[in-house]
Amino acid sequence: MNIMVTIQMPRVPEYELVDSGDGYKLERYGAYLIARPDPVVVWRKKNPDMWKRADAVFHKDKRADGKHWENKSIRDPWLFHFEQVTMALRMTPFKHTGLFPEQIANWLWMKEKIAGRRDVKVLNLFGYTGGATLYLAWQGASVTHVDASKPSIAWANENQRASELEKAPIRWIVDDARKFVIREAKRGNVYDGILLDPPSFGRDPKGKIFQFETDVPPLLEDIKKILSPTPLFVLLNSYSMGYSPAALENMFADFFPAQRIESGELQIPEKNGRALPCSVFARYSEV
Repeated sequence: MNIMVTIQMPRVPEYELVDSGDGYKLERYGAYLIARPDPVVVWRKKNPDMWKRADAVFHKDKRADGKHWENKSIRDPWLFHFEQVTMALRMTPFKHTGLFPEQIANWLWMKEKIAGRRDVKVLNLFGYTGGATLYLAWQGASVTHVDASKPSIAWANENQRASELEKAPIRWIVDDARKFVIREAKRGNVYDGILLDPPSFGRDPKGKIFQFETDVPPLLEDIKKILSPTPLFVLLNSYSMGYSPAALENMFADFFPAQRIESGELQIPEKNGRALPCSVFARYSEV
């Protein structure tokens, strides 16, 4: 029987979900309080007075010149630290900061899978600003990081320097994820672990549309061709909250042994005792 799990982000010194409600979440990054929209927040705030202290607020109803942030005191970038990894954070026009803190739970799971092993090769597809890449490289893995966005790769390079991991064994690749995987298969390259965090919908630099439901299954089929015979992990994370963990698990079972798959939901524990659902995942491992 497969396992469906709920995993909460571990408590870390430089991040805290202070409150949520009325379509927003109030987060502490280091010394700063930030209020941002979150579509899954359909409940009420518990601490309304705390929101008045926010250093920056993303207003989803303000569209003038693409400036959605009301920034009271934060100077971009500011730094977030987790163990050896340092991330430069910014207030982007899309409400994001360059870090999805709940993913630290996935970083720690992958750390367990590679612990004590030598010459581990990991492929990070849709790698964004490099948090997982840097963490796994710090743990001793050789990581190939692929993202179709040049600005994201540049941001990841900045995070590499901030983390003092310039000598870490990382390849930074600007490319379409599936095209890169197909070429790797032709070259005969093999990976012990593969992480992918595809968008629900997006466009590559040439305007090609990416859709989760039509593009992820063939990508998983291609990934099988570059996996080692006893892979340490394949981890798929999704922010397409319209899909349940069971849906991702069923998708995985088309390509990997069902008895080795588990699926679940990542959550962030709130200071007042609630939990914020963030993403769903499926993961497969032979170890």
